[in-house]
Amino acid sequence: MEITNENQGDTPMLTKADLALASFALAETFNSYLAAYNEEDHEGAEKEEMEASMDKLRMAFIKFDSILTSMNKEEDEVVQQPEEVNDVHSNDD
Repeated sequence: MEITNENQGDTPMLTKADLALASFALAETFNSYLAAYNEEDHEGAEKEEMEASMDKLRMAFIKFDSILTSMNKEEDEVVQQPEEVNDVHSNDD
């Protein structure tokens, strides 16, 4: 078996787009489970197992969404900080 990312530098960093894609995939998976659950088609699983899986999918989605929200807030704060510094310096005149 060939290891393709032995050097961590060869592996791109996790991006917001990666997290958004993962969130979308979780949402789509949850929606397909929900459709099957509503049709009482538990796909060979017990009802409780399907409910537990749906809860885990929902929690994973919430975690990814929270990470994205946090990253966006940090990005907004970084963008606003230089403007605030410029405002402080412009009052020195």
